[in-house]
Amino acid sequence: MAVRLWLLTLAVIALLAVDKDVPVSAEKLVFSRMPICEHMAESPACSKTFNPVCGTNGVTYDSECQLCLARMKTKQDIQITKDGKC
Repeated sequence: MAVRLWLLTLAVIALLAVDKDVPVSAEKLVFSRMPICEHMAESPACSKTFNPVCGTNGVTYDSECQLCLARMKTKQDIQITKDGKC
């Protein structure tokens, strides 16, 4: 019974989330996370460590810190879609 209720709930959520004018595709499902930028307020400088991240703007940054600098500079809400290159 609990499984049926859970499946029904998921079906209702899916139906409510579907925009009838926009075709559904896997490419539209982008999950992102906020970068940790709090330390940037004290000293906005990044180390030379190369640890690339892909931003929600489609740009690959050398590190999460570099993405934080771009957020500060552009005043855009750039988040991380994945670790590694875009």
